[in-house]
Amino acid sequence: MGDDVVMETAATRATAWRLFAGSLFNEGAIGFFFTLWPLYIASLGASPAEIGLVIGASGVLRLLFLLPSSWLVDRFSLRLLVAGMRAVAALGFILCALVREWWQLFPGLIAINAGVIAFPALSTLIAGLGRASEERTRYFTMIYTVAPSIATILTPAAAGWLAERWGLRATLVAASLATAAAAATFATVRVPEHATASTAGGSYRELLYRRSILLSAGLMVATIGGMMLGWVLAPNYLQEVHGVSLERIGWLGSIAACGSTLLSIGVHRNRWLQDPFNTLLVATGAVAAGFALILLGRDFGVFVVAYLLRGGFLVAWSAFYSVFGIITPEHLRSRVFALAEILGGLGTTVAPFLAGFLYELDPRLPLAAGLVCSLALLFATRAVRRAALTPSTTMLSAG
Repeated sequence: MGDDVVMETAATRATAWRLFAGSLFNEGAIGFFFTLWPLYIASLGASPAEIGLVIGASGVLRLLFLLPSSWLVDRFSLRLLVAGMRAVAALGFILCALVREWWQLFPGLIAINAGVIAFPALSTLIAGLGRASEERTRYFTMIYTVAPSIATILTPAAAGWLAERWGLRATLVAASLATAAAAATFATVRVPEHATASTAGGSYRELLYRRSILLSAGLMVATIGGMMLGWVLAPNYLQEVHGVSLERIGWLGSIAACGSTLLSIGVHRNRWLQDPFNTLLVATGAVAAGFALILLGRDFGVFVVAYLLRGGFLVAWSAFYSVFGIITPEHLRSRVFALAEILGGLGTTVAPFLAGFLYELDPRLPLAAGLVCSLALLFATRAVRRAALTPSTTMLSAG
């Protein structure tokens, strides 16, 4: 009996480390891709509004592919679903690298966003590794916060270096190679038997009858959307208004990852921050301060501090997975993780459209709007925390 427990624990840890390695490659690809993506779209002849259209359309595609994802998670191998859909995303990055006009990006974007089906499957697999809430929190932090932070310390700076020497297309080729490496790593994962238990039986309707989930869902959309509104065109603002080079903008992306890493360490070491709502408060406050510094700053050193504070964006996003883990019953696991991906996609869908419109009026407006939203979110987070953790408000009346 004891030997079986030891073997199961060893198998679980081996699986977790492979998932960590896959996440390292996968998030490294995002670092190559995301930091200079608005500038790549602009290099294809797109106006600020058209850049917002492309990024916003990507968010719409993300939502469309996420809608059936929980159904797929309940019916197919988690390992093959994660590996297969990340391989599709790798193909999408190559397609985007081959285009000559901005409107030709859409076939590649379809493939890239089809790849997001992997993430609810990955979240369900991670949640299944731990039998206790402490274990699940540890695995989620390791795979969804630590791995991305390490990867994105290195890859945005590397993207800037590649762009300066071989052009912006090289960043998409690098993203494709990293995503392919992630798919190959995920394909080798051996899933422990206890992590493959069926999670079917719940519904989205049941989720939405739970007031705590409904309030947290609204907060997630507002948080991701408000932060994205300010940051999505920040690279364009720095290049056009302050003349910051592509390589230095790449460095700033790495600085943001350093900020995420430092805040993640703080979450581990500080008991108060282990409450995910407190993590949200600190992360949102850091992002708000970053917006203020970019708006007021003139020197590159100020922008470095601003992007260090921007690291709160990733930490805030990942904190919502812990929030949903606390307030959601186990039988609704696959549904709530699919919902979390949909909500993140919804936030990143609306914001770029609005940011593109505001940027054409004045390049400072998206940053100012992001600052105002972030300050308002500090009050909203406190209110949602009180309501979501009150036992009497857990369920809404079905009648």
